[in-house]
Amino acid sequence: MNYDELLSKRDAGENKLCHTLLGCFTKRNAGARFVNVIDIRDELTDNILFEEDLRKEHEAHKEIKANHQIRYMPGGDDVKGKTKKTLVAERGVFVTLAQMLFDTPSMVARNDFLKDIISQTFEAAKELHANGIYHTCFAPENLLIRRGDGRLMLLNHGSFYQNIENQEELYGDLASYVAPEVLAHGTIDERCDVYSIGKLIEYLYSTGSMPMPVKKVVKKATRELPEDRYDSVRNMEKALKRLAAFRRQAVTLLTAAAATAIIVGAYFSIVPEQNEMEYIKPAPQPKTEDFLDEGIDPTTELGILPTDSSGALTEAQKKKMEEYQKKAEDIFRKRFEKEADRILSKVYNAGVMNSSQSKFSASSQKAISELNEVQEKIASQTAMPMSKSQRIAQEIIDRVSNMKKKEIKQ
Repeated sequence: MNYDELLSKRDAGENKLCHTLLGCFTKRNAGARFVNVIDIRDELTDNILFEEDLRKEHEAHKEIKANHQIRYMPGGDDVKGKTKKTLVAERGVFVTLAQMLFDTPSMVARNDFLKDIISQTFEAAKELHANGIYHTCFAPENLLIRRGDGRLMLLNHGSFYQNIENQEELYGDLASYVAPEVLAHGTIDERCDVYSIGKLIEYLYSTGSMPMPVKKVVKKATRELPEDRYDSVRNMEKALKRLAAFRRQAVTLLTAAAATAIIVGAYFSIVPEQNEMEYIKPAPQPKTEDFLDEGIDPTTELGILPTDSSGALTEAQKKKMEEYQKKAEDIFRKRFEKEADRILSKVYNAGVMNSSQSKFSASSQKAISELNEVQEKIASQTAMPMSKSQRIAQEIIDRVSNMKKKEIKQ
């Protein structure tokens, strides 16, 4: 292939990208300035019904109050010795969505870009429907992006050209984005645009993985029979948002459940297993916070000396010792639950749950270490057996974790 042939192939490819519903959207030098021009295809200008349809659309455009509508005026231009029918569009720098993605294909990998394009498409369609107009063809070649603010703009609308007998000739290469009933001269309503928007979303995700909620909405939107689709663009948009929100909530809850399993499992995997022992003679217990405040030492209060070798306790002394043990357990529960709530709050929050895997793992490991240290510290201060304090700690961690998951769900 020589240089001239290479340029010819490139120009042919670019012309295909600028092919909107009625013709090629280009910028042309008009004396001291450039103007946006749509060169209408010859096969359309030769159709006797086309002129009337174009006139009706131009009259309707004057009344349309839409933020996504490009204004234009019918014009004429001498091209290679013959008069060619053209439209002169409003000033501004516009590029088709197809051309933008052709120049910068990596844009589809930007999550915010896809969301913005789809959101603007819904907004533009709803504006038209409020005026009783249907675009019918949301092909990437038939959608224009305004440079500067990135606003999605529409030009000509298919519902004005139903009189053209051969609808496939009107849409040409864009026919795959048009609902079957439109091509068959059937009823044109919102469900036609639902189909076309579904095809556009399918195209936008064609180079990557389509999320399951989006896939479900697209599948229903692009059904062959109109009655099987969403009855309006508004309901299609609501379904997409609802399913996306449900997916986010499900992911968050699954992450929370995984966090609970990791934290609880890892916590008790690093705590040494204690064999259950039955004490005949209770060991002397150190002073707890409450005991210190009251100046009480259970052993001295009960009249038991450290050098007492008999180990015998009266029934009254046993009862008193049980009361002190229960009080120590209550203190442990109260203090550990407060600390567990504080520590687990560092893991169960939006910042950590939605962060990277490395950050989540680091937060979980830190929480495990803190819980272990706190459990040992409080058990030592309250003179609780290690095995019993571990069982109580596990119970509290499970309860606090479930409470945190419920808070995330809400």
